[in-house]
Amino acid sequence: EEVTESDDEDNLSSVLHQRAKMPWRACGKYLSAAGILLLPLLILSQLLKHTVMVAIDYCLARWTSDAISAKTELDLKNCSHCEDFNHSPYSKVFSILCCLGIVLCLVTSIAVEWTGLKVTKKLHSALLNKIILAPMRFFETTPLGSILNRFSADCNTIDQHIPATLECLSRSTLLCVSALAVISYVTPMFLIALVPLAIMCYFIQKYFRVASRDLQQLDDSTQLPLLSHFSETVEGLTTIRAF
Repeated sequence: EEVTESDDEDNLSSVLHQRAKMPWRACGKYLSAAGILLLPLLILSQLLKHTVMVAIDYCLARWTSDAISAKTELDLKNCSHCEDFNHSPYSKVFSILCCLGIVLCLVTSIAVEWTGLKVTKKLHSALLNKIILAPMRFFETTPLGSILNRFSADCNTIDQHIPATLECLSRSTLLCVSALAVISYVTPMFLIALVPLAIMCYFIQKYFRVASRDLQQLDDSTQLPLLSHFSETVEGLTTIRAF
Protein backbone atom coordinates (compact mmCIF):
# COMPACT_ATOMS: atom_id res chain seq x y z
CA GLU A 1 0.00 0.00 0.00
CA GLU A 2 2.85 2.38 0.80
CA VAL A 3 4.36 1.75 -2.63
CA THR A 4 1.00 2.40 -4.30
CA GLU A 5 0.48 5.62 -2.35
CA SER A 6 4.00 6.81 -3.21
CA ASP A 7 3.38 6.03 -6.88
CA ASP A 8 0.12 7.99 -6.79
CA GLU A 9 1.87 10.92 -5.14
CA ASP A 10 4.62 10.83 -7.76
CA ASN A 11 2.06 10.75 -10.58
CA LEU A 12 0.14 13.59 -8.97
CA SER A 13 3.27 15.69 -8.47
CA SER A 14 4.36 15.10 -12.07
CA VAL A 15 0.89 16.13 -13.32
CA LEU A 16 0.95 19.28 -11.20
CA HIS A 17 4.47 20.09 -12.36
CA GLN A 18 3.42 19.81 -16.00
CA ARG A 19 0.29 21.90 -15.42
CA ALA A 20 2.34 24.59 -13.67
CA LYS A 21 4.35 25.17 -16.84
CA MET A 22 2.89 27.15 -19.71
CA PRO A 23 5.06 26.57 -22.79
CA TRP A 24 4.75 28.78 -25.84
CA ARG A 25 3.80 25.70 -27.85
CA ALA A 26 0.53 25.42 -25.91
CA CYS A 27 -0.25 29.07 -26.66
CA GLY A 28 0.51 28.43 -30.32
CA LYS A 29 -1.85 25.44 -30.39
CA TYR A 30 -4.62 27.50 -28.82
CA LEU A 31 -4.20 30.32 -31.34
CA SER A 32 -3.86 27.93 -34.29
CA ALA A 33 -7.12 26.25 -33.25
CA ALA A 34 -8.89 29.54 -33.93
CA GLY A 35 -8.34 29.10 -37.65
CA ILE A 36 -6.81 31.15 -40.42
CA LEU A 37 -9.67 33.64 -40.73
CA LEU A 38 -10.86 34.24 -37.16
CA LEU A 39 -7.52 35.16 -35.63
CA PRO A 40 -6.65 37.86 -38.22
CA LEU A 41 -10.24 39.14 -37.96
CA LEU A 42 -9.87 39.44 -34.20
CA ILE A 43 -6.53 41.24 -34.44
CA LEU A 44 -7.76 43.56 -37.22
CA SER A 45 -10.92 44.47 -35.32
CA GLN A 46 -8.89 45.26 -32.21
CA LEU A 47 -6.48 47.45 -34.18
CA LEU A 48 -9.29 49.31 -35.93
CA LYS A 49 -11.19 49.80 -32.69
CA HIS A 50 -8.24 51.33 -30.87
CA THR A 51 -7.31 53.42 -33.91
CA VAL A 52 -10.81 54.90 -33.87
CA MET A 53 -10.55 55.49 -30.11
CA VAL A 54 -7.31 57.43 -30.60
CA ALA A 55 -8.95 59.35 -33.47
CA ILE A 56 -11.91 60.24 -31.21
CA ASP A 57 -9.57 61.58 -28.52
CA TYR A 58 -7.61 63.56 -31.11
CA CYS A 59 -10.78 64.97 -32.68
CA LEU A 60 -12.14 66.04 -29.30
CA ALA A 61 -8.82 67.65 -28.33
CA ARG A 62 -8.59 69.46 -31.69
CA TRP A 63 -12.19 70.64 -31.40
CA THR A 64 -11.64 72.02 -27.91
CA SER A 65 -8.33 73.65 -28.86
CA ASP A 66 -9.72 75.35 -31.97
CA ALA A 67 -12.78 76.60 -30.08
CA ILE A 68 -10.64 78.11 -27.34
CA SER A 69 -8.28 79.66 -29.89
CA ALA A 70 -11.19 81.19 -31.82
CA LYS A 71 -12.73 82.60 -28.65
CA THR A 72 -9.40 84.07 -27.57
CA GLU A 73 -8.90 85.65 -30.99
CA LEU A 74 -12.36 87.24 -30.86
CA ASP A 75 -11.67 88.63 -27.40
CA LEU A 76 -8.38 90.15 -28.57
CA LYS A 77 -9.99 91.75 -31.62
CA ASN A 78 -12.92 92.98 -29.50
CA CYS A 79 -15.21 92.30 -32.43
CA SER A 80 -18.91 92.19 -31.58
CA HIS A 81 -20.15 91.53 -35.15
CA CYS A 82 -17.76 88.68 -35.98
CA GLU A 83 -19.11 85.24 -36.67
CA ASP A 84 -19.05 82.67 -33.89
CA PHE A 85 -16.96 79.54 -34.10
CA ASN A 86 -18.55 76.91 -36.36
CA HIS A 87 -18.95 73.66 -34.40
CA SER A 88 -20.81 71.81 -37.14
CA PRO A 89 -17.84 70.14 -38.95
CA TYR A 90 -16.31 68.97 -35.69
CA SER A 91 -19.60 67.58 -34.36
CA LYS A 92 -20.21 65.66 -37.59
CA VAL A 93 -16.75 64.08 -37.57
CA PHE A 94 -17.04 63.31 -33.87
CA SER A 95 -20.47 61.67 -34.33
CA ILE A 96 -19.21 59.55 -37.24
CA LEU A 97 -16.18 58.38 -35.27
CA CYS A 98 -18.34 57.52 -32.24
CA CYS A 99 -20.75 55.46 -34.37
CA LEU A 100 -17.83 53.71 -36.04
CA GLY A 101 -16.31 52.96 -32.62
CA ILE A 102 -19.57 51.42 -31.40
CA VAL A 103 -19.79 49.20 -34.48
CA LEU A 104 -16.16 48.09 -34.09
CA CYS A 105 -16.69 47.31 -30.39
CA LEU A 106 -19.64 45.10 -31.36
CA VAL A 107 -17.61 43.38 -34.09
CA THR A 108 -14.72 42.81 -31.67
CA SER A 109 -17.00 41.27 -29.04
CA ILE A 110 -18.57 38.93 -31.61
CA ALA A 111 -15.14 37.96 -32.94
CA VAL A 112 -13.87 37.19 -29.42
CA GLU A 113 -16.86 35.01 -28.54
CA TRP A 114 -16.82 33.27 -31.92
CA THR A 115 -13.11 32.56 -31.63
CA GLY A 116 -13.51 31.17 -28.11
CA LEU A 117 -16.40 28.93 -29.20
CA LYS A 118 -14.51 27.52 -32.17
CA VAL A 119 -11.35 26.89 -30.13
CA THR A 120 -13.36 25.20 -27.36
CA LYS A 121 -15.09 22.85 -29.80
CA LYS A 122 -11.86 21.93 -31.54
CA LEU A 123 -9.85 21.34 -28.36
CA HIS A 124 -12.67 19.38 -26.69
CA SER A 125 -13.02 17.11 -29.73
CA ALA A 126 -9.25 16.54 -29.83
CA LEU A 127 -9.18 15.79 -26.09
CA LEU A 128 -12.12 13.37 -26.36
CA ASN A 129 -10.49 11.52 -29.27
CA LYS A 130 -7.22 11.23 -27.34
CA ILE A 131 -9.00 9.82 -24.29
CA ILE A 132 -11.08 7.35 -26.31
CA LEU A 133 -8.07 6.07 -28.26
CA ALA A 134 -5.76 5.96 -25.24
CA PRO A 135 -4.40 2.53 -24.21
CA MET A 136 -5.46 0.81 -20.99
CA ARG A 137 -2.09 1.60 -19.42
CA PHE A 138 -3.01 5.29 -19.51
CA PHE A 139 -6.10 4.71 -17.34
CA GLU A 140 -4.13 2.48 -14.95
CA THR A 141 -1.37 5.05 -14.36
CA THR A 142 -3.36 8.30 -14.58
CA PRO A 143 -5.68 9.29 -11.71
CA LEU A 144 -9.29 9.38 -12.80
CA GLY A 145 -9.69 12.73 -11.05
CA SER A 146 -7.10 14.21 -13.40
CA ILE A 147 -9.10 13.01 -16.43
CA LEU A 148 -12.34 14.40 -14.99
CA ASN A 149 -10.61 17.67 -14.21
CA ARG A 150 -9.56 17.98 -17.86
CA PHE A 151 -13.20 17.79 -18.99
CA SER A 152 -14.63 19.94 -16.19
CA ALA A 153 -12.38 22.67 -14.81
CA ASP A 154 -9.97 22.89 -17.75
CA CYS A 155 -12.71 23.01 -20.39
CA ASN A 156 -14.52 25.62 -18.30
CA THR A 157 -11.34 27.72 -18.23
CA ILE A 158 -10.88 27.41 -21.99
CA ASP A 159 -14.54 28.18 -22.61
CA GLN A 160 -15.09 31.15 -20.30
CA HIS A 161 -11.88 32.61 -18.94
CA ILE A 162 -9.27 32.45 -21.71
CA PRO A 163 -11.25 34.37 -24.42
CA ALA A 164 -12.07 37.19 -22.01
CA THR A 165 -8.48 37.24 -20.75
CA LEU A 166 -7.07 37.40 -24.29
CA GLU A 167 -9.48 40.21 -25.18
CA CYS A 168 -8.46 42.11 -22.04
CA LEU A 169 -4.78 41.49 -22.80
CA SER A 170 -5.02 42.74 -26.38
CA ARG A 171 -7.10 45.75 -25.33
CA SER A 172 -4.70 46.72 -22.55
CA THR A 173 -1.65 46.21 -24.78
CA LEU A 174 -3.04 48.36 -27.57
CA LEU A 175 -4.16 51.03 -25.10
CA CYS A 176 -0.68 51.17 -23.56
CA VAL A 177 1.02 51.27 -26.97
CA SER A 178 -1.26 54.01 -28.28
CA ALA A 179 -0.92 56.05 -25.07
CA LEU A 180 2.87 55.72 -25.10
CA ALA A 181 2.98 56.67 -28.79
CA VAL A 182 0.85 59.79 -28.28
CA ILE A 183 2.73 60.88 -25.14
CA SER A 184 6.11 60.28 -26.80
CA TYR A 185 5.01 62.30 -29.85
CA VAL A 186 3.78 65.23 -27.75
CA THR A 187 6.55 65.06 -25.12
CA PRO A 188 9.72 63.39 -26.44
CA MET A 189 11.39 63.74 -23.03
CA PHE A 190 9.04 61.02 -21.81
CA LEU A 191 11.18 58.45 -23.65
CA ILE A 192 13.90 58.98 -21.03
CA ALA A 193 11.53 58.04 -18.20
CA LEU A 194 10.15 55.15 -20.24
CA VAL A 195 13.30 53.03 -19.79
CA PRO A 196 13.14 52.70 -15.96
CA LEU A 197 9.36 52.22 -16.17
CA ALA A 198 9.81 49.35 -18.63
CA ILE A 199 12.42 47.72 -16.37
CA MET A 200 10.13 48.06 -13.34
CA CYS A 201 7.17 46.57 -15.24
CA TYR A 202 9.35 43.67 -16.36
CA PHE A 203 10.28 42.70 -12.80
CA ILE A 204 6.69 43.16 -11.62
CA GLN A 205 5.34 40.77 -14.25
CA LYS A 206 8.16 38.35 -13.54
CA TYR A 207 7.21 38.04 -9.86
CA PHE A 208 3.50 38.02 -10.71
CA ARG A 209 3.90 35.07 -13.09
CA VAL A 210 5.64 33.04 -10.37
CA ALA A 211 2.93 33.86 -7.81
CA SER A 212 0.14 33.13 -10.29
CA ARG A 213 1.71 29.82 -11.27
CA ASP A 214 2.07 28.78 -7.61
CA LEU A 215 -1.55 29.69 -6.91
CA GLN A 216 -2.68 27.65 -9.91
CA GLN A 217 -0.60 24.72 -8.72
CA LEU A 218 -2.11 25.04 -5.23
CA ASP A 219 -5.62 25.08 -6.71
CA ASP A 220 -4.86 21.97 -8.76
CA SER A 221 -3.38 20.22 -5.73
CA THR A 222 -6.70 20.64 -3.90
CA GLN A 223 -8.94 19.63 -6.82
CA LEU A 224 -7.22 16.56 -8.23
CA PRO A 225 -7.08 14.46 -5.02
CA LEU A 226 -10.72 15.32 -4.26
CA LEU A 227 -11.89 14.23 -7.70
CA SER A 228 -9.74 11.10 -7.54
CA HIS A 229 -11.17 10.15 -4.14
CA PHE A 230 -14.73 10.81 -5.36
CA SER A 231 -14.29 8.71 -8.51
CA GLU A 232 -12.66 5.86 -6.60
CA THR A 233 -15.51 5.93 -4.08
CA VAL A 234 -18.11 5.77 -6.86
CA GLU A 235 -16.31 2.85 -8.50
CA GLY A 236 -16.13 0.98 -5.19
CA LEU A 237 -19.78 1.34 -4.23
CA THR A 238 -20.48 -2.32 -4.99
CA THR A 239 -17.66 -3.41 -2.70
CA ILE A 240 -18.87 -1.05 0.06
CA ARG A 241 -22.42 -2.39 -0.23
CA ALA A 242 -21.16 -5.96 -0.06
CA PHE A 243 -19.70 -5.33 3.38
